[in-house]
Amino acid sequence: MLKRGWKALAGVTALAAVGCAHAPPPQELLNARAAYQEVSTSPQGRERPRDVAAARDALLEAEREYDRSQDSPRTRSLSYVALRKSETAGARGTADLAARRQAEAQATLQQAQARQWQRSQAELDAARQQLAQAERERLQALQQQQQSRQHAVTQQQEAERMRMDAQRRQHEAEQLRRLAQQQEAESRRLAEKTTRLQEEAQRRARAESESRRLAQENHELLQRSAELEAEQEARRQVERELERERQARLDAEQRATEALTQLESTARDVKVREEERGLVLTMSGQVLFASNAVDLLPTAREQLTEVAHALKVSDSPMVIEGHTDSMGSDAMNEALSYRRAEHVREFLISQGVSRDRIQVRGLGEYRPVANNSTPEGRANNRRVEIILPRGGEEATGGSGAEPPTTPRR
Repeated sequence: MLKRGWKALAGVTALAAVGCAHAPPPQELLNARAAYQEVSTSPQGRERPRDVAAARDALLEAEREYDRSQDSPRTRSLSYVALRKSETAGARGTADLAARRQAEAQATLQQAQARQWQRSQAELDAARQQLAQAERERLQALQQQQQSRQHAVTQQQEAERMRMDAQRRQHEAEQLRRLAQQQEAESRRLAEKTTRLQEEAQRRARAESESRRLAQENHELLQRSAELEAEQEARRQVERELERERQARLDAEQRATEALTQLESTARDVKVREEERGLVLTMSGQVLFASNAVDLLPTAREQLTEVAHALKVSDSPMVIEGHTDSMGSDAMNEALSYRRAEHVREFLISQGVSRDRIQVRGLGEYRPVANNSTPEGRANNRRVEIILPRGGEEATGGSGAEPPTTPRR
């Protein structure tokens, strides 16, 4: 499944490269591709197929956006999301793989300990049996020695009584010699058995040493398991922190939305609406600027002061877009729209809104909301919009570069 998904992704990437050879992919997209390729072919990726599929879908969405808008902010944003999803799949796969390997190692260790205990018990039983047999043989040998001594005494007494019977005495002497040889052979056999018992005791000592070594390895495995558990807990803590930050950002955005919606009910020339790109606040250009000028009117400063108070309740990024009607050249209208949006930004900054949050775009006449053939339509098209993207994402559309010409209207 992962292989088919990667082939589909490779096809989209190849088409994008052929159709847009003049615009190389952004570094974020290259990083996302490399991260997905690595996780989709790794053991960690095979542990988390759903997370890898989510990373693949996110990368496909970034590729499609790159095919549409080239190196746009949205392309970079979607590429970053795809990169993070690939990294998340790898991290979760690593954790799952480590847990499974830990369980396998624990089971293997338990089996090895059981087998070693059985072997040690069997060897111990065998050694005990051999020791018992050796003891029985030793007692038998002692009895035989006692019997031999008694017999020898009897023979000696008989020889003393029958000194004249030399033949019988010689026969008795031969018997004693053979018995001595037997005793010597028995002594050697007992010595050999003692040596074997000593060797068995040495093998038992080695078995006990091996058991201690296995116990030490088990202790080390438990320590590594505890370390892995600590790492997983730290990772879960980071995820909880990220979730709290996300919820705090959403709460701040909700407060900003409520403040701007309340502002719409008190400010006659301010309109607030929800769009796919986020919350959009629209102000008429006639209220903000005089004809053929980019400086803010006094009434505009009052309304923008209230807008700034509403925007300061959150730290989400925003985009200020300037728009004109179709009167005049494209370059002049784009320059005018950019300068007016820039003046709105500088005023908001003077009221305490962070400069790092604001992006300025001049779109000229390219995104009208009414027909430019009538005065009313042109008046509606001359406007300034402030967009708060959902979830802090960067809004799409427009040009962020300052036009080189001077404003006309």
